[in-house]
Amino acid sequence: MARSPETSNNASARDKARKMQQEQERKQKLTSVLLRVGVVVVALAVVIGLTIFVMNRDDSGPAASEGSAPAAANEQGGFTLTSSTELAEGDDLGQIDASAVEESESEMPPGVTERAEGEVPHIIIYSDAYCIHCANFEAEHADQLKEWLDAGLVTVEYRSIAYLGSSTNYPARAANAFACMVEESPENYSDYVAQVTANRVNNDEISNDDLAALASDTYDADISQCVEDGTYRAFASYTTENARAAGIEGTPSVFVDEVSWADSERPFRELVEEHIEEYQSEN
Repeated sequence: MARSPETSNNASARDKARKMQQEQERKQKLTSVLLRVGVVVVALAVVIGLTIFVMNRDDSGPAASEGSAPAAANEQGGFTLTSSTELAEGDDLGQIDASAVEESESEMPPGVTERAEGEVPHIIIYSDAYCIHCANFEAEHADQLKEWLDAGLVTVEYRSIAYLGSSTNYPARAANAFACMVEESPENYSDYVAQVTANRVNNDEISNDDLAALASDTYDADISQCVEDGTYRAFASYTTENARAAGIEGTPSVFVDEVSWADSERPFRELVEEHIEEYQSEN
């Protein structure tokens, strides 16, 4: 039977209505999917943002070149131990500027000189907390250094630098924590440096919170605010720039009086004991 024009028009209208409804449902589904995707994207952005914030906070951000120096620091940014619990007086540097460090004109780093007669041997250690060889050095020699120090046979100067900071700010953070310990609990500085540095044998790095917790739990020293604020990050940069200016190429770089341990090609203990014997023969 032939369909009337009116019937055909009604069928066409219903077909259009059905298509419009299907299109509306498709748009609603698409909108719902986009909303869910948007929620996921926002959540991911929040997580990533928080992660970046925590990482930046832990690294204390980029270090400024100007800041204060601990009173016990010398002109090269070193701290000199006269016993395992005592530090020599510093040069009272006050405010320092890492960008103003000038290249050294001497062949050896400043402070690396021949021992004066009657003076105990002086050991200078350039160390980076992220350096595995520095960790091995501390693990092997820390107890012996402490023994020599407490026997009054040597003085030991640590110059904590940040050479391995291309992928992490940990060396600078650790150097800052060392300086914080000098100010807060100098009698524990030697042990703290040895413990943190030797830790690199087993772990990549220590967070700021854990650097502060280690000082508190092990040495009853509160350096949390100093560590969190990065109080001596500029000073860490200052020490590092002085090392570069002095021609220090790697860590650990160790000197016994005027002798470079690396150039001597001798066991560290043997080299030091030779200098101690010379000192004892004079006294």
